[in-house]
Amino acid sequence: MEDNFSSLLDELDQYEYIKVIDNDKGDVQRSEDSGGLMQVTQRSLQEALNKDESFEPEASEPRGILVQEVDEGQPCLACEDRCPGFSAHEWRNTCISCKCPRELHDIYNENFVNVRDRLGWRREDDPAFQATKEKTLKEGYTWVPPGLTSQQIEEYMEQLPNHKMPRLGTPGEKYRDIQLIYQLPKHDLSEEYCRMLTNPSEVKEYEIFRELRDSIAMDIGSVKELQSSMTCHGCGGEMESGDLAVFAPKLSRDVSWHPACFFCQTCEELLVDLTYCQHSQKLYCERHYAELIRPRCPACDEEY
Repeated sequence: MEDNFSSLLDELDQYEYIKVIDNDKGDVQRSEDSGGLMQVTQRSLQEALNKDESFEPEASEPRGILVQEVDEGQPCLACEDRCPGFSAHEWRNTCISCKCPRELHDIYNENFVNVRDRLGWRREDDPAFQATKEKTLKEGYTWVPPGLTSQQIEEYMEQLPNHKMPRLGTPGEKYRDIQLIYQLPKHDLSEEYCRMLTNPSEVKEYEIFRELRDSIAMDIGSVKELQSSMTCHGCGGEMESGDLAVFAPKLSRDVSWHPACFFCQTCEELLVDLTYCQHSQKLYCERHYAELIRPRCPACDEEY
């Protein structure tokens, strides 16, 4: 765990965090010049975990994520009629009935999903950066990039593969549902959904990882009209002034992507609702970013 934690600390350099290391105490902290939002102490991490001392990165408010996934009784897409419907194993990420993984069943989100609610992040205060449920559904989609006009929304969607456009009542609507569940696994977002955190030290490690991930790696991209020509950071193709492009500020403010090129480097799927993690100047979905840092159990799908 300590090695993985150190690798996360190394990423702080990408955010111009200044490490101040006291050789006697082993303290690592962010300098005041870079915002001072979090102080990280590497004072023999295992020693700190074994003591009553608490290691708690500062959080602005309590974590509350909204997940409304429907899986119980849903048909298996692989077994079809041979499976009576999904029935969760006590701890494995599989169906008791057919033994297939949970994600091979027709799982869906019960209500309209705002990705910030799923992540437990506060919604944007500026209406220009919001896409309300009413506006989204009026446009005929289950998700649209915030801050765009109706014409720009259509221009953006037309650049995506047809079966991946989140248009209401189409395969693209189901595609988005699947990617929300797969790319942003609920047990990576809140300990409330973890069944394998059995003691306080494990919960503490989980909180450390989550807070550092959210601070240095994870963000939601934005779609803007280019003011000048740029090269797509994904495919290397040219984008002209006036084209719509996706920006990922936590990776770099100086690069952008074609809408269809904004995908995870591991699974090569479009990053759902533009939610990305950056690592070594590459884009990942949360699932595959997390697996770069910590191993994931193939049985229960949780990290350890």
